[in-house]
Amino acid sequence: MSHNKIKVAGQSPNSAGEITVNVEHLNDVNITSVSNNQVLQYDTASSKWINNDTNLFSIGTVLFVGDGSSTAYPTGGSALANNVDIHFYNVVYNGVSATVGSGWIDSITLPAGTYLCNAVAGITFSSSTGEATYRWHDGTSFFGTQGNVKDGTETIGSSSSGYISSASSITLSVRLNSAPTNINALSAQGNRQAQYGFIEIRKLGA
Repeated sequence: MSHNKIKVAGQSPNSAGEITVNVEHLNDVNITSVSNNQVLQYDTASSKWINNDTNLFSIGTVLFVGDGSSTAYPTGGSALANNVDIHFYNVVYNGVSATVGSGWIDSITLPAGTYLCNAVAGITFSSSTGEATYRWHDGTSFFGTQGNVKDGTETIGSSSSGYISSASSITLSVRLNSAPTNINALSAQGNRQAQYGFIEIRKLGA
């Protein structure tokens, strides 16, 4: 029949001359066993786009610490100074299978993998002058960008963000790398860190 002479992506027209082409009909696409929430990913081995599972947008790839509670900073441990880890309050969601305590925490042990890490600190000072800075620490060295915090609530400052990949489990913390002498004592820190401080760690890939 004349209406079958022209094909698009191997698909013939119907009697009305209409051609229906689905994505799997394209010659550089190979789709098999489709399931919900899959995406198309390019496979260099086959030079084709293939359907694949992904957790890129899944809440299950996130660890979040910080619930905004009005809870006073812990008074045990070292005073806040250079090379001292900052405490953060309350694990809200642990979707990365991290080993982490409850309540106030100062370290997180992550399984092998690749992660994006983000943290904001809200520690307090005895006067309006001065500025503390902090970065992510992997137990050996600092990594990522430098965050800062000042005295006023409106000057909580910028976050510390970092990328890290490890073939084995790794323990991370958020550590002061520059601390003025007017940082409040632990007993005078109050609840600002619990209210404004948070950690978000996102695992990349599967």
